[in-house]
Amino acid sequence: MPRSVKILVVDDIEENIVALEALVQRPDVELLRANSGPEALELLLGHDVALALLDVHMPGMDGFELAELMRGSPRTRHVPIIFLTAADRSTHRTFRGYEAGAVDFLYKPLDPHILRSKIDVFIQLQHQRLQLAEQLDTLTQLLRTNEMFVAVLGHDLRNPLSAIVNISEVLVQTATDDRTRDWA
Repeated sequence: MPRSVKILVVDDIEENIVALEALVQRPDVELLRANSGPEALELLLGHDVALALLDVHMPGMDGFELAELMRGSPRTRHVPIIFLTAADRSTHRTFRGYEAGAVDFLYKPLDPHILRSKIDVFIQLQHQRLQLAEQLDTLTQLLRTNEMFVAVLGHDLRNPLSAIVNISEVLVQTATDDRTRDWA
C-alpha cells in the first residue's frame, strides 16, 4: 500500500474543516487540520504536505499572508495551494490569491466533485513524486555499488594485467621471428 499523502486544511470554522475532511477522506490520505495561520505553519514545519487548502478569511493571519510565508520558506515553497472563500466573487481577490502562489481559487459553496477531482490530481502527483524519489534512491545505491565493483575489479586485475603487459613487452623485444612478435 502506498504511503499516505498529507493534505493541510486551514480554516477558522471547525464545521468547514469537518466538511472538507468528509470530502477528502481516503485510506491513502492523512488530513492535517489547522484553525489558524500560525497553527498551519507549525504543522508545515513537521510534515511534508502534498496540498494546502487555505481559507482566505481568518482572524489574525489570513490565507494570503499564510501563502506568502509558505512561498518564502524553502521547505514549503513548492506546496500547491488552493484558496477557498465564501466571500463575494472578486477579480481582485482572485488575482491576489494567484499572486500569493495559489494553483486555484475556489468560491463556496464548493462543488464536491470538482474539488475532489482537483485534490485527486495532487494526491496522484505526490504518489508519483514519492515513487520517483524511491527510484532515485535505488538507482543511486546501484550506481555506488557499481562504482565500488569497478574500483575493486580494476584494483584486482591491475597486477595480473601488469604481468601480462610486461611479458608481452619482453617478448616483443626478445622475439626472433615475426609471428611471435605479432602475438606479443
